[in-house]
Amino acid sequence: MLSFALVSSAFAGVWDEGDVVNGESLFKANCASCHKITAEVLAAPGLAGIKERWGASDEMLVKWIQNPQGAAETGDPYVKSLVERYVPTYGWMTAQAVSASDVADIMAYVQAAPAPVINGAAGPVCETIPDEPIDTEENSSAIWFLILFVLFVIIAVSAGSVKKGLENAKLESEGKPVLPDMSYADGVKAWAWRHLGWVSIAGLFLTAVFITMGYKGAMDVGVYEGYYPEQPIKFYHSIHVCENEVDCQYCHSSASKSKHAGIPSTNVCMNCHKGIKNGSRWGTEELGKIYDAIGFNPENGQYIDDYEEKPIEWVKVHNLPDHVYFNHSQHVEVAGLQCQNCHGDVQTFKGGRVAPVEEINALVNDYPGIIQLSKPTLTMGWCIECHNKAEVGVTTSDNGYYEEIHNRLKDNMRGNEELRKYLEDEKVTVKDLGGWECSKCHY
Repeated sequence: MLSFALVSSAFAGVWDEGDVVNGESLFKANCASCHKITAEVLAAPGLAGIKERWGASDEMLVKWIQNPQGAAETGDPYVKSLVERYVPTYGWMTAQAVSASDVADIMAYVQAAPAPVINGAAGPVCETIPDEPIDTEENSSAIWFLILFVLFVIIAVSAGSVKKGLENAKLESEGKPVLPDMSYADGVKAWAWRHLGWVSIAGLFLTAVFITMGYKGAMDVGVYEGYYPEQPIKFYHSIHVCENEVDCQYCHSSASKSKHAGIPSTNVCMNCHKGIKNGSRWGTEELGKIYDAIGFNPENGQYIDDYEEKPIEWVKVHNLPDHVYFNHSQHVEVAGLQCQNCHGDVQTFKGGRVAPVEEINALVNDYPGIIQLSKPTLTMGWCIECHNKAEVGVTTSDNGYYEEIHNRLKDNMRGNEELRKYLEDEKVTVKDLGGWECSKCHY
């Protein structure tokens, strides 16, 4: 109680003088997965009008967010009413690691946030990718080529048989011996020797075609643009990110902290779906698979005792070779890249997929910072091209390493021609700072 009293005396209030910009970031990272800034109940009450309806002290609001069960233990009547109304259906709110000033920033954003745009003709397009992958034009052309080739072979063999029959009939009418029986292989050899010139030209042409096709096939090894695997559960990014405004890093929380972005555990899904038991697309069908995996009874809202959980076997979408090193935190935290730089406009996707480079390039007007690239997504050429174009400035990065490299470049400009050429265009790219060194990306 003493610590609570100290917080109360030191805290001025949560409804005024908050930072709206910082509040937006905090809201998306900590609140948006369950709350919306409307009256709509998602996995928790909507926050529209919270200032007017909050019936306890400002300090109690902070405590409720930081430690819901601790706030309930104080016996505050308004908090008690929240517990009785929402906890039986939605479960306890997860305690949030935010300070009192963070809460003030969040509330400033909640009060200042514009009214949401209704999804429709004038709203954002939340779905653009079909449910099932479709064949590309290239694959369709290859199938038709194979069909025509088989038909040509059948016609050629049939025509050869008819011709041989006609020639034998003519020879018999003239009293001459008929042509000897030959296998198809021997017949082809005999025909080839009689037309050696044309066969040689056709052979050279086919050799060139096969070499070209082989080279193109080799260049496509490891290229997964448009890859869209079927998942064990129909999860729509568009529903979560676009319609319900869940921040990407709520589910992929390690994207800014570690090498891997991570696949959210079933417990993360249950933060919302303990309360949301009826999906907007498939009702209870797909959510039932989540409940079956973790052992949750949606009818009574309780976890099943001594249940042996079953892992959800998600299919990995973005696959890099084992010898390639990639660190998400370096690109998200240090470089400040957005998810869209590499993954495309994920909020318009249904399932997880590898966005083609042309699709990412088209986002340049919607997401400032998108770098126009030409190589296929997730290929070595794509990474190298990005490192060659991405600029690193001291003012755009708080990383001391880059600041030190900049200073060294400037200090040595007069005496080192190699360093001076880096700054001739007054730009320093990732390549200039070692971004093309083999050991940076390969073990």
